[in-house]
Amino acid sequence: MLFSASMKRTLGIARTKDLNGPWAIDPQPIVSPEEQIENSSLYFEPANKTWFLFTNHIGLDGGEYTDAVWVYWSKDLNRWDARNKAVVLDGRNCTWSKRCIGMPSVIRVGRRLAILYDAPGGDSASHMGRDIGLAWLDLPLSPPKQ
Repeated sequence: MLFSASMKRTLGIARTKDLNGPWAIDPQPIVSPEEQIENSSLYFEPANKTWFLFTNHIGLDGGEYTDAVWVYWSKDLNRWDARNKAVVLDGRNCTWSKRCIGMPSVIRVGRRLAILYDAPGGDSASHMGRDIGLAWLDLPLSPPKQ
């Protein structure tokens, strides 16, 4: 299970073989807390055996709010490199919410990946009164060429 925690936000991994039993938390987060991420959704691309982690980025401009959806990629679910990331959705490419975007969930629909997200619209950074947005990515997903 991926989970988010701490004052500076990041993601950790908790593991169990028995859902009714105790969970063991990995000693280190998957990326540094300086990344400021939380609330994630995973997608595995079978075509290139790559994991894609879609996650909130927390902006700190005048207060904490979800300012973008980022994606990280890795071939190994247990090893993530913070340099392997890209911005998926933010105020530059969202037509209806220019400052605040978050809570990504992804699901495969045919040959596309649906990205569901929430946002308050306009220039708002509010955590309340959000609507649900839908964006699409064509499959298969591939990391950018380095």
